[in-house]
Amino acid sequence: MYQIGQRVVYGACGVCRVTDQKEEKGKQYLVLEPEGQENSRYFVPVTNPAAMNKLHPMLTREEMESLVSFARSHSASWISDENQRKQLYRELIAGGDRQRLMGTMCTLYRYKASRAAEGKKCHVCDDMFLKDAEKLLAGEVSAVLEMNMEQAKQYLRTRLS
Repeated sequence: MYQIGQRVVYGACGVCRVTDQKEEKGKQYLVLEPEGQENSRYFVPVTNPAAMNKLHPMLTREEMESLVSFARSHSASWISDENQRKQLYRELIAGGDRQRLMGTMCTLYRYKASRAAEGKKCHVCDDMFLKDAEKLLAGEVSAVLEMNMEQAKQYLRTRLS
């Protein structure tokens, strides 16, 4: 179980700190406060497997660096159908699978570079996904590698492209 004071990653919400464990109406909840968002709280029911599956311990520095290296060498295949890509993007942002998320970002960075070389742009959904994925992962990178958010985003862009 997670401990009060522990930093965790909660789905698409990003890095949070466990601030309390409460019982209300006979149900146990973990209280999470997202970093950088004052006055926000998430109550995660500990008996709800779907909610608890979105909760992950923070990676260590070594795990983060290993994950980035792995994602770079195992990037995802490009999906040419825009609707299928959008569906994948929604699943990745909501799912919390950092490895697949980084692998897809790596593929998209490469695709975006090839489009730029042709004088073309990516589709808006691809840019939006990159923005959301960078924000989500940069929060954890920032916390783990002790960088500010902009440095963390640049770290991801440099290491995954």
